[in-house]
Amino acid sequence: MNKVTLLLSLLIYLSINTNVYAEEKSPTISPWLYKQLSKTEELIASQAYPQAREKLKKLLPDLKKNSYSQALTLRSLASVYALENQYKEATQHLLHCLSTHALPENQQQNALLNLGQLYMATELYQKTIDTLAQYQGKKDAQILALLANAHAQLKHYKKALPYIEQAIQQSKKPQEAWLQLNLALYYELNRYAPAAGILHQLISRYPDKKTYWQQLSTVYQQLKQFPKALSIQHLAYKKGFEFSEAELLQLFNLYIFNHQPYQAAELLTQALKAKRVKVNSKHWEMLAHAWTGAREYKKAISALEKSSLLNEKGELYLQLGRIHVEQERWGKAITSINKALKKGGLKNKGEAYILLGLSHYEVKKLTAAKQAFKHALAFSKTKKSATQWLKYIEKT
Repeated sequence: MNKVTLLLSLLIYLSINTNVYAEEKSPTISPWLYKQLSKTEELIASQAYPQAREKLKKLLPDLKKNSYSQALTLRSLASVYALENQYKEATQHLLHCLSTHALPENQQQNALLNLGQLYMATELYQKTIDTLAQYQGKKDAQILALLANAHAQLKHYKKALPYIEQAIQQSKKPQEAWLQLNLALYYELNRYAPAAGILHQLISRYPDKKTYWQQLSTVYQQLKQFPKALSIQHLAYKKGFEFSEAELLQLFNLYIFNHQPYQAAELLTQALKAKRVKVNSKHWEMLAHAWTGAREYKKAISALEKSSLLNEKGELYLQLGRIHVEQERWGKAITSINKALKKGGLKNKGEAYILLGLSHYEVKKLTAAKQAFKHALAFSKTKKSATQWLKYIEKT
Protein backbone atom coordinates (compact mmCIF):
# COMPACT_ATOMS: atom_id res chain seq x y z
CA MET A 1 0.00 0.00 0.00
CA ASN A 2 2.22 2.81 -1.24
CA LYS A 3 0.18 5.78 -0.06
CA VAL A 4 -0.17 4.51 3.48
CA THR A 5 3.41 3.26 3.66
CA LEU A 6 4.70 6.71 2.69
CA LEU A 7 2.46 8.44 5.21
CA LEU A 8 2.94 6.10 8.18
CA SER A 9 4.84 7.28 11.19
CA LEU A 10 5.23 4.20 13.35
CA LEU A 11 5.73 6.09 16.63
CA ILE A 12 7.12 3.06 18.43
CA TYR A 13 7.40 4.16 22.02
CA LEU A 14 8.87 1.26 23.98
CA SER A 15 7.51 1.95 27.43
CA ILE A 16 9.23 -0.86 29.32
CA ASN A 17 9.86 0.55 32.77
CA THR A 18 13.30 -0.58 33.89
CA ASN A 19 13.04 1.29 37.17
CA VAL A 20 12.23 -1.81 39.23
CA TYR A 21 12.31 -0.09 42.57
CA ALA A 22 9.49 2.22 41.48
CA GLU A 23 7.13 -0.68 40.85
CA GLU A 24 4.91 -2.63 43.21
CA LYS A 25 6.54 -3.78 46.44
CA SER A 26 4.94 -7.19 46.15
CA PRO A 27 6.20 -9.62 45.03
CA THR A 28 9.61 -8.73 46.37
CA ILE A 29 13.16 -9.29 45.17
CA SER A 30 16.35 -9.86 47.16
CA PRO A 31 18.40 -6.88 48.36
CA TRP A 32 21.28 -8.19 46.26
CA LEU A 33 19.22 -8.18 43.03
CA TYR A 34 17.71 -4.84 43.94
CA LYS A 35 21.22 -3.40 44.20
CA GLN A 36 22.33 -4.96 40.90
CA LEU A 37 19.30 -3.73 38.99
CA SER A 38 19.71 -0.27 40.50
CA LYS A 39 23.27 -0.16 39.16
CA THR A 40 21.93 -1.23 35.78
CA GLU A 41 19.48 1.64 35.91
CA GLU A 42 22.34 4.07 36.42
CA LEU A 43 24.13 2.67 33.37
CA ILE A 44 20.97 3.01 31.28
CA ALA A 45 20.46 6.58 32.48
CA SER A 46 23.96 7.45 31.29
CA GLN A 47 23.26 5.64 27.98
CA ALA A 48 25.93 3.03 28.70
CA TYR A 49 23.78 0.41 27.04
CA PRO A 50 26.43 -2.24 26.21
CA GLN A 51 27.62 -2.27 29.84
CA ALA A 52 24.04 -2.47 31.14
CA ARG A 53 23.28 -5.30 28.71
CA GLU A 54 26.29 -7.35 29.73
CA LYS A 55 25.59 -6.83 33.42
CA LEU A 56 22.00 -8.05 33.04
CA LYS A 57 23.07 -11.08 31.01
CA LYS A 58 25.51 -12.09 33.78
CA LEU A 59 22.71 -11.88 36.35
CA LEU A 60 20.38 -14.35 34.63
CA PRO A 61 22.19 -17.67 35.35
CA ASP A 62 21.96 -17.01 39.11
CA LEU A 63 18.21 -16.38 39.11
CA LYS A 64 15.54 -18.98 39.78
CA LYS A 65 13.68 -20.13 36.67
CA ASN A 66 10.20 -18.61 36.20
CA SER A 67 10.69 -16.35 39.22
CA TYR A 68 9.71 -12.73 39.58
CA SER A 69 13.41 -11.86 39.76
CA GLN A 70 14.06 -13.57 36.43
CA ALA A 71 11.06 -11.89 34.83
CA LEU A 72 12.22 -8.42 35.96
CA THR A 73 15.74 -9.00 34.70
CA LEU A 74 14.52 -10.30 31.35
CA ARG A 75 12.24 -7.31 30.98
CA SER A 76 15.08 -4.91 31.77
CA LEU A 77 17.31 -6.70 29.27
CA ALA A 78 14.59 -6.41 26.63
CA SER A 79 14.43 -2.69 27.39
CA VAL A 80 18.17 -2.26 26.82
CA TYR A 81 18.03 -4.11 23.52
CA ALA A 82 15.13 -1.89 22.46
CA LEU A 83 17.07 1.25 23.37
CA GLU A 84 19.86 -0.05 21.13
CA ASN A 85 17.31 -0.52 18.31
CA GLN A 86 17.87 -4.26 18.42
CA TYR A 87 14.17 -5.04 18.29
CA LYS A 88 14.39 -8.73 17.45
CA GLU A 89 16.58 -9.42 20.49
CA ALA A 90 14.30 -7.25 22.61
CA THR A 91 11.30 -9.27 21.40
CA GLN A 92 12.94 -12.60 22.27
CA HIS A 93 13.74 -11.53 25.83
CA LEU A 94 10.32 -10.00 26.38
CA LEU A 95 8.67 -13.20 25.17
CA HIS A 96 10.80 -15.10 27.63
CA CYS A 97 9.75 -12.67 30.36
CA LEU A 98 6.05 -13.16 29.58
CA SER A 99 6.45 -16.95 29.47
CA THR A 100 7.46 -16.98 33.16
CA HIS A 101 3.97 -15.73 34.15
CA ALA A 102 5.73 -14.28 37.19
CA LEU A 103 4.78 -10.64 36.75
CA PRO A 104 1.74 -9.15 38.52
CA GLU A 105 -1.21 -8.74 36.19
CA ASN A 106 -0.77 -5.02 35.53
CA GLN A 107 2.92 -5.54 34.73
CA GLN A 108 2.08 -8.55 32.58
CA GLN A 109 -0.36 -6.41 30.60
CA ASN A 110 2.19 -3.63 30.15
CA ALA A 111 4.76 -6.16 28.93
CA LEU A 112 2.17 -7.53 26.49
CA LEU A 113 1.63 -4.03 25.16
CA ASN A 114 5.38 -3.58 24.79
CA LEU A 115 5.56 -6.84 22.87
CA GLY A 116 2.95 -5.62 20.42
CA GLN A 117 4.99 -2.46 19.88
CA LEU A 118 8.13 -4.49 19.28
CA TYR A 119 6.35 -6.64 16.72
CA MET A 120 5.33 -3.44 14.95
CA ALA A 121 8.93 -2.23 14.97
CA THR A 122 10.03 -5.49 13.35
CA GLU A 123 7.21 -5.30 10.76
CA LEU A 124 5.39 -8.36 12.09
CA TYR A 125 2.02 -6.72 11.64
CA GLN A 126 -0.29 -9.68 12.17
CA LYS A 127 1.57 -10.57 15.38
CA THR A 128 1.14 -6.95 16.45
CA ILE A 129 -2.61 -7.25 16.01
CA ASP A 130 -2.85 -10.68 17.67
CA THR A 131 -0.77 -9.56 20.64
CA LEU A 132 -2.71 -6.35 21.21
CA ALA A 133 -5.93 -8.35 21.02
CA GLN A 134 -4.79 -10.10 24.24
CA TYR A 135 -4.11 -6.79 25.98
CA GLN A 136 -6.71 -6.24 28.70
CA GLY A 137 -5.82 -2.67 29.63
CA LYS A 138 -7.42 0.49 28.34
CA LYS A 139 -6.74 1.02 24.64
CA ASP A 140 -5.68 4.64 24.58
CA ALA A 141 -5.11 6.73 21.45
CA GLN A 142 -1.51 5.49 21.04
CA ILE A 143 -2.60 1.85 21.08
CA LEU A 144 -5.48 2.50 18.69
CA ALA A 145 -3.08 4.24 16.31
CA LEU A 146 -0.71 1.29 16.57
CA LEU A 147 -3.52 -1.10 15.61
CA ALA A 148 -4.55 1.15 12.74
CA ASN A 149 -0.97 1.17 11.43
CA ALA A 150 -0.67 -2.59 11.65
CA HIS A 151 -3.95 -3.17 9.79
CA ALA A 152 -2.99 -0.56 7.19
CA GLN A 153 0.32 -2.28 6.50
CA LEU A 154 -1.60 -5.50 5.88
CA LYS A 155 -3.96 -3.60 3.53
CA HIS A 156 -6.86 -4.13 5.93
CA TYR A 157 -8.06 -0.63 5.13
CA LYS A 158 -11.62 -1.00 6.39
CA LYS A 159 -10.41 -2.53 9.66
CA ALA A 160 -7.73 0.13 10.10
CA LEU A 161 -10.09 3.07 9.62
CA PRO A 162 -12.19 2.89 12.83
CA TYR A 163 -9.04 2.52 14.95
CA ILE A 164 -7.42 5.67 13.62
CA GLU A 165 -10.71 7.57 13.74
CA GLN A 166 -11.09 6.63 17.42
CA ALA A 167 -7.49 7.61 18.14
CA ILE A 168 -8.08 11.04 16.64
CA GLN A 169 -11.39 11.49 18.48
CA GLN A 170 -9.74 10.65 21.80
CA SER A 171 -6.99 13.26 21.31
CA LYS A 172 -7.36 16.99 21.83
CA LYS A 173 -4.37 17.49 19.53
CA PRO A 174 -4.05 14.38 17.36
CA GLN A 175 -0.61 13.73 15.94
CA GLU A 176 0.00 14.80 12.37
CA ALA A 177 0.95 11.22 11.45
CA TRP A 178 -2.45 10.01 12.63
CA LEU A 179 -4.26 12.54 10.49
CA GLN A 180 -2.06 11.55 7.56
CA LEU A 181 -2.90 7.88 8.06
CA ASN A 182 -6.61 8.68 8.33
CA LEU A 183 -6.33 10.64 5.08
CA ALA A 184 -4.46 7.83 3.32
CA LEU A 185 -7.12 5.31 4.35
CA TYR A 186 -9.88 7.56 3.01
CA TYR A 187 -7.97 7.72 -0.27
CA GLU A 188 -7.67 3.95 -0.43
CA LEU A 189 -11.39 3.57 0.21
CA ASN A 190 -12.29 6.34 -2.28
CA ARG A 191 -13.98 8.35 0.46
CA TYR A 192 -13.11 11.81 -0.78
CA ALA A 193 -15.69 13.83 1.15
CA PRO A 194 -14.32 12.90 4.60
CA ALA A 195 -10.80 13.17 3.16
CA ALA A 196 -11.56 16.84 2.49
CA GLY A 197 -12.49 17.23 6.16
CA ILE A 198 -9.18 15.75 7.30
CA LEU A 199 -7.28 18.03 4.92
CA HIS A 200 -9.08 21.06 6.33
CA GLN A 201 -7.85 19.99 9.78
CA LEU A 202 -4.30 19.57 8.48
CA ILE A 203 -4.35 22.99 6.80
CA SER A 204 -5.72 24.57 9.96
CA ARG A 205 -2.93 23.03 12.04
CA TYR A 206 -0.14 23.27 9.47
CA PRO A 207 -1.03 26.18 7.16
CA ASP A 208 2.51 26.48 5.81
CA LYS A 209 2.60 22.95 4.39
CA LYS A 210 1.83 23.35 0.71
CA THR A 211 1.15 19.66 0.10
CA TYR A 212 -2.09 19.78 2.11
CA TRP A 213 -3.41 22.71 0.05
CA GLN A 214 -2.60 20.86 -3.17
CA GLN A 215 -4.16 17.63 -1.92
CA LEU A 216 -7.36 19.41 -0.89
CA SER A 217 -7.68 20.99 -4.32
CA THR A 218 -7.20 17.56 -5.92
CA VAL A 219 -9.84 16.04 -3.63
CA TYR A 220 -12.35 18.73 -4.60
CA GLN A 221 -11.64 17.93 -8.24
CA GLN A 222 -12.35 14.27 -7.52
CA LEU A 223 -15.65 15.39 -5.97
CA LYS A 224 -16.29 17.54 -9.08
CA GLN A 225 -16.47 20.63 -6.86
CA PHE A 226 -14.34 22.66 -9.23
CA PRO A 227 -15.05 26.15 -7.80
CA LYS A 228 -13.78 24.93 -4.41
CA ALA A 229 -10.77 23.31 -6.08
CA LEU A 230 -9.94 26.62 -7.74
CA SER A 231 -10.46 28.59 -4.55
CA ILE A 232 -7.99 26.42 -2.62
CA GLN A 233 -5.38 26.56 -5.41
CA HIS A 234 -5.85 30.32 -5.75
CA LEU A 235 -5.41 30.86 -2.01
CA ALA A 236 -2.29 28.67 -1.98
CA TYR A 237 -0.82 30.67 -4.85
CA LYS A 238 -1.64 34.01 -3.21
CA LYS A 239 -0.17 32.71 0.04
CA GLY A 240 3.18 32.66 -1.73
CA PHE A 241 3.89 28.96 -2.10
CA GLU A 242 6.39 28.13 -4.83
CA PHE A 243 4.47 26.56 -7.73
CA SER A 244 6.11 24.24 -10.23
CA GLU A 245 5.35 24.53 -13.94
CA ALA A 246 2.85 21.67 -13.71
CA GLU A 247 1.11 23.32 -10.74
CA LEU A 248 0.93 26.70 -12.49
CA LEU A 249 -0.62 25.08 -15.56
CA GLN A 250 -3.06 23.19 -13.35
CA LEU A 251 -4.16 26.47 -11.78
CA PHE A 252 -4.42 28.00 -15.27
CA ASN A 253 -6.69 25.15 -16.38
CA LEU A 254 -8.85 25.51 -13.27
CA TYR A 255 -9.37 29.20 -14.08
CA ILE A 256 -10.38 28.26 -17.63
CA PHE A 257 -12.70 25.48 -16.46
CA ASN A 258 -14.37 27.86 -14.01
CA HIS A 259 -14.93 30.47 -16.77
CA GLN A 260 -12.30 32.91 -15.55
CA PRO A 261 -10.18 33.35 -18.70
CA TYR A 262 -8.86 36.78 -17.70
CA GLN A 263 -7.37 35.45 -14.45
CA ALA A 264 -5.96 32.50 -16.38
CA ALA A 265 -4.34 34.79 -18.92
CA GLU A 266 -2.87 37.05 -16.26
CA LEU A 267 -1.39 34.05 -14.46
CA LEU A 268 0.19 32.59 -17.60
CA THR A 269 1.45 35.98 -18.77
CA GLN A 270 3.34 36.43 -15.49
CA ALA A 271 4.63 32.87 -15.59
CA LEU A 272 5.95 33.25 -19.14
CA LYS A 273 7.53 36.59 -18.32
CA ALA A 274 9.30 35.12 -15.28
CA LYS A 275 10.10 31.94 -17.24
CA ARG A 276 8.39 29.84 -14.62
CA VAL A 277 6.89 27.86 -17.50
CA LYS A 278 8.64 26.94 -20.72
CA VAL A 279 8.51 29.71 -23.31
CA ASN A 280 7.25 27.56 -26.17
CA SER A 281 4.61 27.56 -28.86
CA LYS A 282 2.13 25.50 -26.83
CA HIS A 283 2.08 27.88 -23.87
CA TRP A 284 1.80 30.98 -26.05
CA GLU A 285 -1.12 29.32 -27.83
CA MET A 286 -2.79 28.57 -24.49
CA LEU A 287 -2.35 32.21 -23.55
CA ALA A 288 -3.85 33.31 -26.88
CA HIS A 289 -6.95 31.20 -26.24
CA ALA A 290 -7.29 32.64 -22.74
CA TRP A 291 -7.04 36.22 -23.97
CA THR A 292 -9.56 35.40 -26.70
CA GLY A 293 -11.94 34.06 -24.06
CA ALA A 294 -11.45 37.28 -22.10
CA ARG A 295 -12.18 39.29 -25.31
CA GLU A 296 -8.75 40.86 -25.16
CA TYR A 297 -8.19 40.40 -28.89
CA LYS A 298 -5.04 42.49 -29.28
CA LYS A 299 -3.34 40.50 -26.54
CA ALA A 300 -4.64 37.28 -28.05
CA ILE A 301 -3.17 38.19 -31.46
CA SER A 302 0.16 39.11 -29.90
CA ALA A 303 0.35 35.78 -28.06
CA LEU A 304 -0.66 33.84 -31.15
CA GLU A 305 2.00 35.59 -33.24
CA LYS A 306 4.64 34.48 -30.73
CA SER A 307 3.21 30.98 -30.72
CA SER A 308 3.21 30.83 -34.51
CA LEU A 309 6.80 31.97 -34.69
CA LEU A 310 7.92 29.12 -32.43
CA ASN A 311 5.83 26.44 -34.14
CA GLU A 312 7.40 24.35 -36.88
CA LYS A 313 4.08 24.03 -38.74
CA GLY A 314 1.92 26.71 -40.27
CA GLU A 315 -1.35 25.85 -38.51
CA LEU A 316 -1.04 28.64 -35.94
CA TYR A 317 -0.29 31.25 -38.61
CA LEU A 318 -3.46 30.10 -40.34
CA GLN A 319 -5.36 30.48 -37.07
CA LEU A 320 -3.93 33.97 -36.75
CA GLY A 321 -4.98 34.67 -40.30
CA ARG A 322 -8.57 33.69 -39.45
CA ILE A 323 -8.62 36.18 -36.57
CA HIS A 324 -7.30 38.94 -38.82
CA VAL A 325 -9.99 38.11 -41.41
CA GLU A 326 -12.67 38.28 -38.69
CA GLN A 327 -11.27 41.66 -37.62
CA GLU A 328 -11.09 42.75 -41.30
CA ARG A 329 -7.38 43.41 -41.05
CA TRP A 330 -6.74 42.29 -44.59
CA GLY A 331 -3.08 43.17 -44.91
CA LYS A 332 -2.16 41.33 -41.72
CA ALA A 333 -4.34 38.42 -42.81
CA ILE A 334 -2.41 38.14 -46.10
CA THR A 335 0.92 38.19 -44.25
CA SER A 336 -0.13 35.53 -41.72
CA ILE A 337 -1.69 33.19 -44.31
CA ASN A 338 1.34 33.42 -46.57
CA LYS A 339 3.52 32.47 -43.59
CA ALA A 340 1.20 29.56 -42.88
CA LEU A 341 1.49 28.31 -46.46
CA LYS A 342 5.25 28.74 -46.43
CA LYS A 343 5.68 26.75 -43.22
CA GLY A 344 3.31 24.06 -44.44
CA GLY A 345 1.85 21.16 -42.48
CA LEU A 346 -1.67 22.57 -42.77
CA LYS A 347 -4.65 20.34 -42.12
CA ASN A 348 -6.84 22.30 -44.53
CA LYS A 349 -4.65 23.95 -47.12
CA GLY A 350 -7.65 24.75 -49.30
CA GLU A 351 -9.15 26.94 -46.57
CA ALA A 352 -5.88 28.90 -46.40
CA TYR A 353 -6.12 29.70 -50.12
CA ILE A 354 -9.78 30.72 -49.80
CA LEU A 355 -8.98 33.11 -46.93
CA LEU A 356 -5.98 34.42 -48.85
CA GLY A 357 -8.09 35.02 -51.96
CA LEU A 358 -10.75 36.79 -49.90
CA SER A 359 -8.16 39.06 -48.28
CA HIS A 360 -6.60 39.97 -51.64
CA TYR A 361 -10.06 40.68 -53.06
CA GLU A 362 -10.88 43.06 -50.19
CA VAL A 363 -7.74 45.14 -50.91
CA LYS A 364 -8.55 45.20 -54.63
CA LYS A 365 -5.72 42.86 -55.66
CA LEU A 366 -7.87 40.85 -58.06
CA THR A 367 -5.04 39.07 -59.89
CA ALA A 368 -3.60 37.78 -56.61
CA ALA A 369 -7.11 36.86 -55.46
CA LYS A 370 -7.80 34.84 -58.62
CA GLN A 371 -4.48 33.03 -58.26
CA ALA A 372 -5.29 32.05 -54.67
CA PHE A 373 -8.78 30.79 -55.60
CA LYS A 374 -7.32 28.74 -58.47
CA HIS A 375 -5.03 27.02 -55.95
CA ALA A 376 -8.11 26.28 -53.82
CA LEU A 377 -9.70 24.41 -56.76
CA ALA A 378 -7.26 21.55 -56.13
CA PHE A 379 -8.95 20.63 -52.84
CA SER A 380 -12.30 18.88 -52.68
CA LYS A 381 -13.52 20.76 -49.63
CA THR A 382 -12.92 24.17 -51.15
CA LYS A 383 -13.41 23.48 -54.87
CA LYS A 384 -17.05 24.64 -54.92
CA SER A 385 -16.34 27.83 -52.97
CA ALA A 386 -13.30 28.64 -55.11
CA THR A 387 -15.33 28.16 -58.31
CA GLN A 388 -18.01 30.55 -57.07
CA TRP A 389 -15.45 33.17 -56.15
CA LEU A 390 -13.74 32.96 -59.52
CA LYS A 391 -17.07 33.41 -61.31
CA TYR A 392 -17.90 36.35 -59.08
CA ILE A 393 -14.57 38.06 -59.84
CA GLU A 394 -15.04 37.55 -63.59
CA LYS A 395 -18.38 39.35 -63.40
CA THR A 396 -17.00 42.34 -61.51
